[in-house]
Amino acid sequence: MPCGPPGRIYPISPFFEYAKNGGEAQISAVGYGPNQFNGLNAQTDTFTLAGFDEVLNAQLLKAANREWDVYFWNKDYMLIGYNDGTDLLAGIPMSTVYPTVTQYPASGAKSTMTISFCHMDIEDSLLNFDFIQLGFDPKYSLRGLIGVELVSMTSNKYKIIEKIGAYDRTPEFGQLIADKAAEVLDNATTATYADGVLTITPKDSGTPSLKAPSILFENNIKYIEQV
Repeated sequence: MPCGPPGRIYPISPFFEYAKNGGEAQISAVGYGPNQFNGLNAQTDTFTLAGFDEVLNAQLLKAANREWDVYFWNKDYMLIGYNDGTDLLAGIPMSTVYPTVTQYPASGAKSTMTISFCHMDIEDSLLNFDFIQLGFDPKYSLRGLIGVELVSMTSNKYKIIEKIGAYDRTPEFGQLIADKAAEVLDNATTATYADGVLTITPKDSGTPSLKAPSILFENNIKYIEQV
């Protein structure tokens, strides 16, 4: 479960395979003296997903040049993180999180996707390893955001379309948006929904847009974000 700026959570599950690269002890001697421990080399943890996820792949690539804090949890609902000296379990610092994909199936092989987590400092991560026991399965409490666009069809008429795949979400969210237009739309005064189309009255000739996901969520419009 990576957490990236600005305080965003990207829940990713489940993982089906794990591979470690690096994190090995670096040993050297001075002259004829004994070997001495010089720390651990950089470590990358790579996890395999069930298959290619085009939305997750795009989101991770957009944020691949960011630093992350990452939590893991296991089948026993143990939340694994980093002890930063506070009362709250922190995420494990990562210098980058990036995907590797084979987006098309081949003969005898399905499309694949792995996600690699590069530790900022693996020795520090291990020295400050910590965990807490959860009383629930996190996967039922965490969902990511799907990028959508407010697409203009004709004058003042719009549809809510997924950015990747162009799936029409208007039937799902149209009435909810119309009922709370003033709360969930920028540059709009009123909205109505009928026959799969949102009709939005713009404010001062502005271009209507959805407000932040947190505001949408408070108004029962969940798991979407205008991009």
